[in-house]
Amino acid sequence: MKRRRFLQSVGSVAVGMAVGPLLKGAAVLEAAVAPAAGTVGKRALGTTGIFVSSVGMGAMTTRDADVIRYAVDKGVDYVDTADCYMGGENERIVGRALKGVRGTVVLASKVHIAPVDQMIRSVENSLRSLNTDVIDVMQLHGISTEAEIVNDNAREALRKLIDQGKVRVAGVTTHSGQEAVLRAVMKHGFYKTVLVAYNFRTDMGLKATIKKALGAGPGLSAAIRDAGASGVGVIAMKTQAGGYAASGSPLSPHQAALAWVLENPGVVTAIPGMVSFAQVDENLAARGMRLGWSGRKALSLYSRAIADRHCGLCGECAGACPQGVDVQGVLRSLTYREGYRRDDLARQSYGELGSGRALACVSCGGCVVSCPLGLAVDRLARRAHEVLA
Repeated sequence: MKRRRFLQSVGSVAVGMAVGPLLKGAAVLEAAVAPAAGTVGKRALGTTGIFVSSVGMGAMTTRDADVIRYAVDKGVDYVDTADCYMGGENERIVGRALKGVRGTVVLASKVHIAPVDQMIRSVENSLRSLNTDVIDVMQLHGISTEAEIVNDNAREALRKLIDQGKVRVAGVTTHSGQEAVLRAVMKHGFYKTVLVAYNFRTDMGLKATIKKALGAGPGLSAAIRDAGASGVGVIAMKTQAGGYAASGSPLSPHQAALAWVLENPGVVTAIPGMVSFAQVDENLAARGMRLGWSGRKALSLYSRAIADRHCGLCGECAGACPQGVDVQGVLRSLTYREGYRRDDLARQSYGELGSGRALACVSCGGCVVSCPLGLAVDRLARRAHEVLA
């Protein structure tokens, strides 16, 4: 009896700890998104004064301007691109797609940390490619450390661009070290938005499950809630866990994956990639969707289908390889090929890893990297090098 009462007590405390931050974050966000004129049904992008709907568009893989325009006509009001996508062509595609409707869309692009003049020239090139006078959200690309958040060159360049009216808001994007990046953005205050890789597999694994049950982060879901509650505008990418083909459930697992992401009150909008009219319709159907039992079943089936191939981008393998292989980067590149079915993007991403590529894995006698999701890192890394090097 004593043991049962003790366990009940611990369980109540754990549930309270887990739910407390969620309710607190939801309350703060509800106050923050009191709708202004013309923004009913939209969400506040942190403290930027910008309002957007829950499902936007990541244009990185979209080659057809008509698909982007179709999405905008269907209500998409946040479009994300970058100067490095498709060697610069993606920004030009987005610019053509938004001709005549630019004022209805929040436009986001990216710039890499560089000397101040070089960053300014890069953003001005993006303005020309996008055929616009102002980019709403200009993001530092691929940030993973607090040191990058406080980089003086980046802040000076973006501050000048904002003062000149060429950029409205400064933000960052991150694929690794994501919790640290979110907390650094909250701490230093200059950047107003964070684009994070986030999906239903992000906080999986025994370690993450225990932390989640106790409400005791760190954990990306908790960090996102905290960031949203503090006024940071959080945008989610990589939301469909690779977009692999899947069947066996009446509900689209990609819709269920979006619904899961949007259940976190810290997420303002998600930007799934869309390359066809059918994908636009499928993703937009997830707006306002409750995950429910059927959604969780769809995610369970989908999770099993991709369990041996998809990296959840949890970041726990960072620095674990004694040969310096960037395990997360390698597996992300492989996902671009096998999930996104974009060989060109996969090769580009893999090539950018430089010394972090998986060459050492080809002759390695035994992998010491442990994956919380149980992925066979050695096998996947060797395959990535074989098909992408």
